[in-house]
Amino acid sequence: MRHRTLLAAAAAGILAVGLAVLGRSSQPALSRVPTGSRVVALTFDDGPQAPYTGQILGLLRRYHDLATFFVVGREVAKYPTLLRQEVRDGMEIGLHGMTHLNLSAVGARRIVRDALAEQKYLATVAPALQRPPTLYRTPYGLRTPRLDRELQAAHLTLVLWDVDTRDWARPGVSAIVRQVERLVKPGSIVLFHDGGGNRSETVAALAILLPWLKRQGYQAVTVAGLIQSASG
Repeated sequence: MRHRTLLAAAAAGILAVGLAVLGRSSQPALSRVPTGSRVVALTFDDGPQAPYTGQILGLLRRYHDLATFFVVGREVAKYPTLLRQEVRDGMEIGLHGMTHLNLSAVGARRIVRDALAEQKYLATVAPALQRPPTLYRTPYGLRTPRLDRELQAAHLTLVLWDVDTRDWARPGVSAIVRQVERLVKPGSIVLFHDGGGNRSETVAALAILLPWLKRQGYQAVTVAGLIQSASG
């Protein structure tokens, strides 16, 4: 476990360098990272939430995979031990805001203030974090040029996705599995949810998808690990 934590910390340490290599300084959103390696980033929004986050962590441990969790501050307040378990397991923590605000309702400046407030809060809940999280996913994936500028000024990187499992709609386990199998490619960022409702379908789909990805030659890594694969 300590080895996994060190690997995740090392990947996070090269995040800024990797972004520069990819030429992202003027386009601060990532939805996929071009890479020659068979790696994908599995990402989870809206948690932590019991029992689903713990079940997902168990599956990731079983298959020796890593992931990035875009956590909501108010959910962390309910389940701080789950956040700490994510950190202990070497998972990457991203920001999803303290209260899951809607950009179209509150505007870019409020969104960024909320993200920075969460950044400070997470440091108090999980002192083991190597550094303050700088990856941010806006609720609902909303984005505007103003938000891009505000995030860039706050030194936050917007992370979106190129594979939407649509698990939030609870379409059935087989539908979630088919969506990933159909769309995933090297460098993909895959969107799942571990919070915001009943995520039993997500857990069941992951139990199928994680070994399937292994059989296809893929390794699941953090977003920072994905960037590292592209930067050499």
